[in-house]
Amino acid sequence: MDGLAADKSLGAPVGEWPTQAWWKSFGDPQLDQLMDEALASSPSMAQAQARLNAAIARSKGARAALFPSVSLDASASEQKLTYNSIFPKDVVPKGWNDYGAASLNFGWELDFWGKNRSALDAATSEALAVQADAAAARVLLTTELASRYVQLNGLHVQRDLASDTLRNREDSERMAMRRVDQGLDTQTTLEQAHARAKLARADLADVEERIELARNGIAALLGRGPDRGLNIHETHLSPSLSLALPETLKSDLIGRKPEIVAARWRVESAAKRIGVAKAGFYPSVNLVALVGYESLGLNRLFDSGSDAGRAGVAIHLPIFEGGRLRANYSRAWAEYEFAVASYNDALVQALRETADAVRSLQALPIRLEATESAVVSSDKAYQLAKRRYEGGLSNYQTVLTTEDAALNARMAVNALWVRGLSLDIALTKALGGGFSDSSMNEQVTR
Repeated sequence: MDGLAADKSLGAPVGEWPTQAWWKSFGDPQLDQLMDEALASSPSMAQAQARLNAAIARSKGARAALFPSVSLDASASEQKLTYNSIFPKDVVPKGWNDYGAASLNFGWELDFWGKNRSALDAATSEALAVQADAAAARVLLTTELASRYVQLNGLHVQRDLASDTLRNREDSERMAMRRVDQGLDTQTTLEQAHARAKLARADLADVEERIELARNGIAALLGRGPDRGLNIHETHLSPSLSLALPETLKSDLIGRKPEIVAARWRVESAAKRIGVAKAGFYPSVNLVALVGYESLGLNRLFDSGSDAGRAGVAIHLPIFEGGRLRANYSRAWAEYEFAVASYNDALVQALRETADAVRSLQALPIRLEATESAVVSSDKAYQLAKRRYEGGLSNYQTVLTTEDAALNARMAVNALWVRGLSLDIALTKALGGGFSDSSMNEQVTR
């Protein structure tokens, strides 16, 4: 990690790593319930678990190659042997006869070169990588759900602003009507007021639509139909936008971010597959044995003298394979180099995601303070312009300008709060979302 300097970019107060239930810091019981439901019912979590189960099964299959195999074979048939083969005609049984055989077979590949052990290590490392992938799927699901919930929270605030705007413009519309009736203003002013009120109604309808779409998106993350979204009520987030980073961020991130852990285990798996490919150049040695019975006539299968057996060693040494073994070895090395490059890329991306979130969070308080101050000033300007217009001391265009400025300032504050919460979630994701490789399930290990 010498080339991954990040200390200057990651300067922030010291804090703790995210916990597994990091979203509870938002203080919203409804969000807590949605998270529990998503983790229990989301198709993405079911897919991740199925992939993990398959990887564990492959690991167990690789383990089986280390042990002897024992099997039982039995057969019964009706046969007629040819009289014109290698045996004299006089000793060949006449006509059709029944034959029977039963045997217990034993085989064991002696793993002198470590091929089967390396294959097991590779499969186990891959299973651990898939387990880290499942943890990454969990982090992705929870952060995506939280982000959508934050967006929904912002839409609720935006709906309130749109409702306030509609009321203000309806008031302005009535005020313009009175002034026109009194001969104090023109029909043009009234038409402007009508148009702005209609646009405010359209804006409110647009926000209502976006709220419904956001609810549908959340319901889909839960693995539910859109009707589930109808039961998602007003949000009640109470976050704190304080920035803090773990003191051991750079050294411990490799064990805290599941994508990095998965990439690391895939490096281990690829390294072991090199050993498998290398062992293919050497002879394989198998112990074989068989004991059982064979007879002409099923009624004599278990009689004295029908027993048979053999035991020995079978050796297979590849001599010419058309370049297949060397190609397998070269491929294993290429896959290892790819895995190493993927691991390095995962490290780079993790540090970039963290630095991006930190930099944006550092800039947010200044922007938020300035925008909130602008809200106060623009509200005062709007109220003053409105009173002056009512008293005939100002024109309607000043009211429109100050109203738009006040609305834009409030919308900007809401957007900044949504961005701040989204950045907090992004930082949590960059820090691994509460994952730790020390918590990986031992069901995958040997």
